[in-house]
Amino acid sequence: MKIGVPKEIIPQEYRVGINPETAQILIENGHELFIQDGAGSDSGYENADYQKIGCSIINNAEDVFGISELIVKVKEPSFEEVELLKDKTIFTYLHLSSSKELTKKLLEHHVTGIAYETVDINGELPMLKPMSEIAGRLSLLDCISLLKKNNQGKGKLISGTSLADPANVLILGAGIVGVNALEMSVGLGANTTILDINESRLNDIKTQYPQVHTLISTSETINNLLPKMDIVIGAVLTAGAKPPTLITKEMLKLMQSKSILSDVSIDQGGCFETSKPTTHDNPTYDVDNIIHYCVKNIPSAVPFTATNALNEATKPFILRLANNNGVKGDSELTMGLNTHKGFLTNKEVAVAHDLDYTDSDKIL
Repeated sequence: MKIGVPKEIIPQEYRVGINPETAQILIENGHELFIQDGAGSDSGYENADYQKIGCSIINNAEDVFGISELIVKVKEPSFEEVELLKDKTIFTYLHLSSSKELTKKLLEHHVTGIAYETVDINGELPMLKPMSEIAGRLSLLDCISLLKKNNQGKGKLISGTSLADPANVLILGAGIVGVNALEMSVGLGANTTILDINESRLNDIKTQYPQVHTLISTSETINNLLPKMDIVIGAVLTAGAKPPTLITKEMLKLMQSKSILSDVSIDQGGCFETSKPTTHDNPTYDVDNIIHYCVKNIPSAVPFTATNALNEATKPFILRLANNNGVKGDSELTMGLNTHKGFLTNKEVAVAHDLDYTDSDKIL
């Protein structure tokens, strides 16, 4: 199979879809790799690192898309990239529940879109996990910086001191993002509370971190906690679907001035009513004097770590996809199929956008 790796083009996206280690395995299995000039440089991999194992370096994205049957990326394609994907296959994070326009564009161009984030193996999302770990940890670290007065924050130290109380951190969601944010928060000495609707999961957290406050998530509970919180991390995930709105604009009135909302769910559409995507270059905005941090590609801030962690997860699936020339016959990869030949094959995305859904078994 001819596999193309274009350079990521969204602002401050420094990761690359395939690193040299993954490329070498694919080449050893008889596949051809076409890497756009400089695609790996921000992750620490130069053109020569790819060339010496047999990859071809291509000057521009148009030629990469043109020559390839399968495109492997990190982030969802732009509308311009979709134009180059007509009747081709893309394997990447798609997050289609956050964009009806992108969903319709992929359908119109008969793109076979396979999403990392919806490949489900026994209830686990193996290609979402590594980026969720990084996003959870960095979300808390970035909020710590935003607490500083010189960054327009409250002027609080996350840990407090022997004579001053620590900051109060609320984490909404006890999945991978939430637990990783919790580990950073606890490790740095914050007064930490985590909410979830899964009582068993909360009990496990309480056993491992007895100092953490664990509560079942309800609107009433969130309303009662918001006036005390300095940092709120939105870490809600419903695989493939838009997350529920847990904090409305009206609820911001309950919060202290210069408190911070960090919406790590923004890739899927966000779990705060006032959330809108931001970039590393311009990461925050204020609503009613509440600081919002809604960067869509948090892990890109550490591209070397993020690229290699992602490839450890995606590598076996890329190989299977290439060796089998598609997802047919592979029940696990079929879970990742979102669009195919003009049909929408992910039920959660269909519900999010009120679009027609087609079971993949009927069209594969």
